[in-house]
Amino acid sequence: MINNNYVPEWYETPFQHLNYTLVRNQIQLDILFDTVKAPFKFLDGGADARVNFTQGYAIVQIAESNQWDLMQIHGLLLHEAVHIWQEIKLLMGENDPSVEFEAYSIQALAQDLFEMYEQSEISHELDK
Repeated sequence: MINNNYVPEWYETPFQHLNYTLVRNQIQLDILFDTVKAPFKFLDGGADARVNFTQGYAIVQIAESNQWDLMQIHGLLLHEAVHIWQEIKLLMGENDPSVEFEAYSIQALAQDLFEMYEQSEISHELDK
């Protein structure tokens, strides 16, 4: 369940090519732009998760679903981390990165997204 106190924070890639964050609904998306309305709608197109790129920023969006377990959620976030990596490669002009550079980069991005997702959830510790 989404934590209503969650405020998306910007993370920055190690070489400052891109900032990225995670949002869970339209309200969080609007907050990112300090306006009443973001330049696009949350999960426009009907996907369960997606990433939008805009002016040096990557905004990962994931729908709320009680039908997914944590492994499925991590799979979706990992998928989006790969898209962020693909964009970073383009921005860096890196046509043929080493396999280890690629693997560590995707791992770092995915771990950040997993952490953001955890922060965006209501803690189950409160249920005890």
